[in-house]
Amino acid sequence: MPEQNQFPKRKRNRLCGYDYSSPGMYFLTICTKNKEKLFGEVIENAEDQSSVMRLSDIGSIINEQIKSINRAANIELVNYVVMPNHVHILVFVEGAAHTSVNPENAIIPKTVSGFKRLCHKRIGYDVFQRNYHDHIVRDQHHFEIIWNYIEDNPRRWKEDKFFIPD
Repeated sequence: MPEQNQFPKRKRNRLCGYDYSSPGMYFLTICTKNKEKLFGEVIENAEDQSSVMRLSDIGSIINEQIKSINRAANIELVNYVVMPNHVHILVFVEGAAHTSVNPENAIIPKTVSGFKRLCHKRIGYDVFQRNYHDHIVRDQHHFEIIWNYIEDNPRRWKEDKFFIPD
């Protein structure tokens, strides 16, 4: 029987032993705390079955800060979408900007941390959950799947795993 003062062990979010400074494509998903819909709403157009994201004031700040990722050394913003309670960001690391034995100190975790910090500073409070999800894009086929997923995310909002009905 475990001792009463033992805490549950957190699942490691990063791929163990992977150098997150390695050149390549990375797909990031960052959610709001408690999946709150802070960034706006998806507006559906019944005529052409399209959907667009209407950003709230907070969503507009998030959108601006994502665009600023492109100014980071060795990072190219490839595609992104801001959704009501999360963002998807596709970035390309152009070269080994910072080789680190500790993957938490590499360019992807530092980029996400800096992005979240700047958002929180502009908004005035912490909107994101602590962790984020990353996926290493390994080939053209997966790149196309992720690109299409980002592009279709507003249209498929009600099927999204992060969708919470009003």
